Amino acid sequence: PSPRRTAHPASVGLKAMANWKPPLSGECFLSEKELSDYSQQLVIGASGVAIFVLLCGHAIHQARLNFLPESLVAVASGALLGFILWRSSWGGTSSYLDDSFEYTLFSTVLKLFCLPIIIFESGWSIPLRNFMSQLGYILLVAVLGTAISVVVVAYLIHATSDYHQVTELKTAFAYASLISSTDPVATLSTFGAMNVDPLLYILVFGESQINDAVAITLFEGINNISGELTIGGLCLRVVTLLFGSIGLGLAIAMIFIKIMRFTKLGNSTAQAILCIFCSPFLTFCVAEQIGMSGIITVLFQSILVGAYAPSHLSIEATTLTSFLLKQTASIADMIIFMFCGVSVLEVSQRGLHTGLWVMLICIVGRAAAVFPMSWLSNTIKYGVSKQLPAEKKLFISWKHQVMMWHSGLRGGIGLVLSMELGEWVDEANGPGTKSSLVDATFMLICVFLLVFGGSTGICLRLLGLPLGDQVADGESLYTDADTPGPGWRCFQFMRSKVLNPLLVGKANDYERNPEAHIMAQVINCAQEVESSEEFRRSGTSSSVYRRHSSGILGADRAAAHALFGMTDPAHVAEVEDARRNGVLQCSCGNVFMEDSLYCRKCGRERQAAEHSGFAGSLHDIEEESGDSSSDSGADVER
Repeated sequence: PSPRRTAHPASVGLKAMANWKPPLSGECFLSEKELSDYSQQLVIGASGVAIFVLLCGHAIHQARLNFLPESLVAVASGALLGFILWRSSWGGTSSYLDDSFEYTLFSTVLKLFCLPIIIFESGWSIPLRNFMSQLGYILLVAVLGTAISVVVVAYLIHATSDYHQVTELKTAFAYASLISSTDPVATLSTFGAMNVDPLLYILVFGESQINDAVAITLFEGINNISGELTIGGLCLRVVTLLFGSIGLGLAIAMIFIKIMRFTKLGNSTAQAILCIFCSPFLTFCVAEQIGMSGIITVLFQSILVGAYAPSHLSIEATTLTSFLLKQTASIADMIIFMFCGVSVLEVSQRGLHTGLWVMLICIVGRAAAVFPMSWLSNTIKYGVSKQLPAEKKLFISWKHQVMMWHSGLRGGIGLVLSMELGEWVDEANGPGTKSSLVDATFMLICVFLLVFGGSTGICLRLLGLPLGDQVADGESLYTDADTPGPGWRCFQFMRSKVLNPLLVGKANDYERNPEAHIMAQVINCAQEVESSEEFRRSGTSSSVYRRHSSGILGADRAAAHALFGMTDPAHVAEVEDARRNGVLQCSCGNVFMEDSLYCRKCGRERQAAEHSGFAGSLHDIEEESGDSSSDSGADVER
């Protein structure tokens, strides 16, 4: 479709009406049947690869192969899918993948469906206490460090322009800003599995969140400025975009929480969960439509929603929301890495050369951002520790610094931003420059994921950082006995005097609905039934009906159906049927042997008993037959 506005026929006269097409119209040379077949084949391939990746993830967990990230398996599986699509006519024309269609499809799916939920889940799950306690030091690395990284990477790209043809400084700065956005999803997954030091975790996690906001605002400011790039214009654009997006995100979050509070949305668990799930997509598109950054807006919205929405939800609703967001974000991450794998096969030779240089430059730029800012943070911590002794145990050691540098992986945000580079890139540097930079981004994501994501566990062990049983479960950076600093006291004052009265209110402003504990009821009821003697020995479904009549009644049954779509979400009936012994019993009470054609007691044919459908559990039959088994000897002889 053409990006230019198309005039309506009424404004150009009747003569042009016959040739007028809507702005999003296009020509398709496939029949409806062919298009449907190709679409179904693509869905089969993508969903099949997704299931394969999930099975591989299960195998990795079972084998405890912590060094192998699941996202790397997604990249490799995506490459396999790309090879199949390229070499066969399955899913389209053989040996042909249209670049413009691929960019349009990937950028649309990534930007409108994957990134909103990934960003929202990261903000929802952020450990707020640890994050706020280290916010000042995180900002040093994420803001000042990212700015240093952008400058270093941009000038190194410009200095090595003879090897990759990125000759204009504006292009170098635009690409440096987008490639400085880190996404250590594989590293954080390994950190969580190995239970690392909470200081290291929050530094890497928090820096990646704020780093994204800074990198995006720098990129948007450079990419959208027409004409010559000026420092004043860039600063104005960055400040407007950054603080405008932050303010918009916080405002939307406050409105959403106020709606939850006054409508008592938490009393309808299913609707509350789905409203939270849908909110990032609405927020993202609203922000983009009014010229703000959707990613930054969703990030700060999710942080505030994650802090105050649970006060209006039950424990089960909050838990189910966290589960839904996490699993959906995992699927979105997997889609991104699968797209990377599909596109890696199409990397041009120019893109390969550019990618190799960009990888070396990014390693240097990451070091220039992490190590000086960590030393500056330690200097501040040393000065603060005179009044706050707890800071002495929270210095960023050289081991922490190495792991922070090691955690500089790239992901979906950098990929989407590279696809949003304007056409001015090709005009200023020559045709094909934008395509080579996108190819370089694909390569960078895959190689960094393999090298740095795959070696996280090894590096943690080699450095001797505390992990596993050496770190207590739920360990916090500070204790109640530690003296809080002025920043923390200011934050707590704002929460108690402003945010809590505004967003939470009094304790009696919301009630705990009986539906609130429906998940606990379902689980307890299912465990009670499955542990009963009747469940273990009965092959009939009567115990299932008794479970429903004694367990989930009235409004609770309706609540279970609203949450799970059924009144037996634990599938007790199916488990019971799957465990049936399938023993065939004669009408006289005797049990047919496996290879017997006639009843040993009355002589009845087995086929007649099968037609009557009289079958039950061997345990039931033995109890019901009672003393009748004592006469079985004579019956057998007869």
